[in-house]
Amino acid sequence: MLIRKAKVDDAKHCFELFTSDKEQYWEVEDFEKSATNDDVIFFVAERDSKIIGYIIGFIVPTKRAEATIHETRVHESERQKGIGTKLVDAFCEEAFKMGAKIVLIEIAPEDLKFYGDACGFKEVNKWIEVAKKKD
Repeated sequence: MLIRKAKVDDAKHCFELFTSDKEQYWEVEDFEKSATNDDVIFFVAERDSKIIGYIIGFIVPTKRAEATIHETRVHESERQKGIGTKLVDAFCEEAFKMGAKIVLIEIAPEDLKFYGDACGFKEVNKWIEVAKKKD
């Protein structure tokens, strides 16, 4: 298995992986633009030339000492094999290399075990998620 920086050509495959989990908030163009944005950190996990996972996030442009993981996703048949952990490790390594001092992520409660136990994240209670949607 190979972890590598994502390319524009990977967008369609990442989108297919995304929609296989019945998600709907990304578009193919979001992945394409992310692959070329200097503030975005976007890696894929690949086995036998097939994308089996990805991680995507960014260096916070207004506070470059912070990075945020937007999403980590691994194909359902490939979960529990350490792929997600390797993606998170690659993301953090790249973020720290780019000058970040902390990597943050908002997660669902059921994902705390993965990010806490497998990836070494600690609950900081720094943020409460709120949203305002366009009418």
